[in-house]
Amino acid sequence: MKLIIATIKPFKLEEVREALTAIGVRGMMVTEIKGFGAQSGHTEIYRGAEYAVNFVPKVKLEIACAAEMADQVVETIVTTARTEKIGDGKVFVLDIQQAVRVRTGETNADAL
Repeated sequence: MKLIIATIKPFKLEEVREALTAIGVRGMMVTEIKGFGAQSGHTEIYRGAEYAVNFVPKVKLEIACAAEMADQVVETIVTTARTEKIGDGKVFVLDIQQAVRVRTGETNADAL
């Protein structure tokens, strides 16, 4: 089992969700986050005053899936979320040692 953590631009969320659903992803967790990477923030003008925005709004997706499906999930996220502009995001893939469905007690792959 793998845990895929992806940060993407917020306006790409629905498009990415639809693409993942189409390949068989049955669930994900979504969190609104702020962060910075290569773009390290930017400046904006508000009511005539310029100020620095050090953290950029992003969306974090967390998807648990079977190891065999991980490459397809990553490829779907990357191709769907890409705008070819700075700040498109990152994808990380981690191993899951154990999973338990709280309601039924099912474990590991059955819990997904």
